[in-house]
Amino acid sequence: MSKKTRKSKGNKKRIRRRHILSIVSIALLVCVGVVAVLGFGELFSDTPPQVQNQAQQNIQDDTQNRPQAQTLSINFYFRDADGRWGSEQRQLEPMDDNTDIVSAILQGILDGPQTEAFLPSIPDGVHIEGARIRTSIENTLLVTFSRSFADIDPIDMTLAISSLVYTLTELDFIDQLEFYIGEEPMLDGQGNTFGLRSRENTSLAETVPSWIADTATVILYFPDEQMMGLVGEIRVIEVNRQEDIWSFILDALIEGPVSPDLYPAIPIETTFVLGELMGDTISVSFGHDFYDALSSGGSADESFMVYSLVNTLTTLPEIRRVQIFIDGQPIQPDEEGNLHMDLSGPIERNESLIIGYMD
Repeated sequence: MSKKTRKSKGNKKRIRRRHILSIVSIALLVCVGVVAVLGFGELFSDTPPQVQNQAQQNIQDDTQNRPQAQTLSINFYFRDADGRWGSEQRQLEPMDDNTDIVSAILQGILDGPQTEAFLPSIPDGVHIEGARIRTSIENTLLVTFSRSFADIDPIDMTLAISSLVYTLTELDFIDQLEFYIGEEPMLDGQGNTFGLRSRENTSLAETVPSWIADTATVILYFPDEQMMGLVGEIRVIEVNRQEDIWSFILDALIEGPVSPDLYPAIPIETTFVLGELMGDTISVSFGHDFYDALSSGGSADESFMVYSLVNTLTTLPEIRRVQIFIDGQPIQPDEEGNLHMDLSGPIERNESLIIGYMD
């Protein structure tokens, strides 16, 4: 046999060996894939099931223990009709990017207050064209207004700046703001640039916050249309957390019911002055129009008027009795018979008049 023939046979053997190795390699890869899919615990019986279960539990625990995104609580600063500054707290959805947070807050200020007691800070027709966090000055936000901002009253301009400064510096990554109108630095009424504005050089009309907006769920008692008894109307009212809730409850009571099936017991023009809480008794001094309404009706009208007030205020746990005054003076026993109740002393709650509740 020639050498050439032996060499050809040798090549064929090597080719067959390569084919065999390729088949073995593919088989090994398939086994690895099966291991990856089924898991080592199922392929090797010497792995205790409790070890597998513990590993799975560790993965679940790790997932559960990861920090969850938290809502961001921001106080938005506005003024009320009396010129007092205050804030309303809002919750922002979780955001990873600081620029998105700033944009959401600016949009909230542009949209205006959610509390009826507050007024918008940004006048109509004024827009915020852009805002960016400056890299050259640490913790500084540059805000650019539309050119219409230059045409507003200087006082309104200052109020808008104060609202933006106090609201945006609630963020821990903003300490001060810089303002532009178009491409030019913003000027005040004297032609000076506002410059960098922070809480230290931006003053509000009164101590901040003089009004902290909040809501409270209360029960206000009104007579039903048939004058059969008092119905508790469950309401959510706006309150100031800096003040006692009593005056806000009385305001809502005098404004009357929301439901058309209920009847206001106290005339809407009635004025009042709340006294201090003495023990478990609160005093309320009304104007003489309250007494006129009280004494001009029948006994049922008088009873509903008194207990609409008393039952409403005594829903608060700290109040058990109400003392009614007229122009700061106690109501004397009525010798002429115009009054059917003795209102000269504190009055307690009367549950027997309550016939139901409604939302």
